Formats: sequence, C-alpha cells, structure tokens
Amino acid sequence: MQEVNIAFQLTPLYLKPSQLLLSKTILKSTVYTKKYGQIKASIKDIGIIEPLIVSSANSKAQYILLDGHIRFEILKELGYTQIPCLLSSDDENYTYNKKINRLATIQEHFMIRRAIDQGVNEERLATALNIDIKAIRTKMNLLKGICSEVIELLKNREISPNIFPLLRKMKPLRQIECAELMLSLNNITVPYAKALLMTTEPSMLKEPTKKIKKMDNSFEAIKKIENDRANLHVQFKILEQDYAQDTLNLVLATGYLKKLLSNNNIKNYLIKNHPDIYTEFETITKPALHE
Repeated sequence: MQEVNIAFQLTPLYLKPSQLLLSKTILKSTVYTKKYGQIKASIKDIGIIEPLIVSSANSKAQYILLDGHIRFEILKELGYTQIPCLLSSDDENYTYNKKINRLATIQEHFMIRRAIDQGVNEERLATALNIDIKAIRTKMNLLKGICSEVIELLKNREISPNIFPLLRKMKPLRQIECAELMLSLNNITVPYAKALLMTTEPSMLKEPTKKIKKMDNSFEAIKKIENDRANLHVQFKILEQDYAQDTLNLVLATGYLKKLLSNNNIKNYLIKNHPDIYTEFETITKPALHE
C-alpha cells in the first residue's frame, strides 16, 4: 500500500512575528479593502481560525511565510506576540492557493442560517463579518421563495445576491428555466436576470403586473433575443450530443474509402466510369492520405 505524504505537520507552531520571513509583500492599499476589514473584524471577534502556513528557512529560528500574509499583517496590527502556524513540507506558495474555492453565495446563506440557529445573534455576526446588519438579514432570507431545484443548480456558484429577488418574482417552473438558461450561457448576472424577468409571461409571474397599454419596441426586442438564444441553446445541445458519433462515423467512412481507393482495379474503374464520384472520394480521403 502506497504511503500518503502529509503536506504539513498537524501540531501548530506558535511563532513570534520577528521569526517570519515574508515570501511576498502586500500593497499598502490592501488595508483599506473590504476583504482586509472583514478578516480583521473576524479575528477581533472570534480569533484566528486558520493558522498561517510556513516552511523552514536556513536558520532554525526563522520561517518563510507561504500563505496568510494579510492575516499576518492584521495579527501584527492587533498586537499578537504568538502567531499560530502550520509547518509545511513544501516550500511552494502555489500549492496552497491553486485549489481555493470561493464561498458560494448559497453556501454563505446556509452558513449564516446555521450560525443563527446555533444561537449567534445577528449583531455579532455582522461585527465578525464586518457588514451591515441589514446585509445579514438579506443573506438570511436569500432563498425565501426560491424553489429547491434552483437552489441545487446554483448552490456552488458565486453570484450576486441581487439575482434572487428577481427569480423570486417568478413561478418555480420559470425560475428553473431561467437558472438553466443563465448557466448554459455562463451569464449569471443581474442585468441578464432582469431581462429574463422582463420577458416572462404574466402567467409565469407570482404577482402578474398590470398590462402595459403600449408594448415598446425595446421590450419586444429583448423578448425576441431571449427566444432566439433559447432556440440556439437547444440546437447547440443537439449538435453537441451528435458530434462524437458523427466524428466517429466520418473517421470510419474515410478509412473505408481510403482502403477502397487503394485497390487499383476499383480506382481505375471509378476513374473510367464514374469520374465525378472518384473526385469526391479522393477529396474526402485526401487528408487521411497525408496523415
């Protein structure tokens, strides 16, 4: 049985800031970003959750910081004298960043709901995440009125929360249709969701709006574009399904014709009696003859 190498030691080291050597520098402007503020607020309220990743330097008292530069700057700013670190057996920063999965919007909703259900109050969550309490409540109610099929389709995507209020205005069947269309076109954006809502039939809305007395040309144009894109998507899927089989059939047919034309008797017969057919066969097999 093949042994699996562990990428880092399981017991954390507690190092002084002076023992850490940076493998990269962060911009001075980073301290003004929303991300920096959120991490700082979380560490102040909850503490450090994810240890920094370090590797051994030439000196035993020094370690190279591979991952966690922003956390390191925040911990220094907050006056930490002992910083929890995991010692890595690999000195490549890339190893720890190549497979980062950003928190999906729906997963964030579930995380917040779980925290609330376990007794964490909204104010503390807002403080820990450095966001307004109204945003916490919006994220809590994100999936209200959204059907389970759409939740399943979008659960692993990082998308704007503003898409869900638009989907919420539609009936479940239309929600699914719009979610599938956005995914297939890789266009999960608020403007496109608004366009889909505008072109939704009143019968597919939960609260049909009053009939517009005069339908303007822009509305009709958007509706036509949506229908054309939907039809194009269906045609593309059909072609995608048939492509592999069609390619295999072409390869087999080309091979058969190549073998047929390698027979001089058949070749001479076609040239003499069916020159047009021979020319077509030769055109088909020409790429194969030059492989």
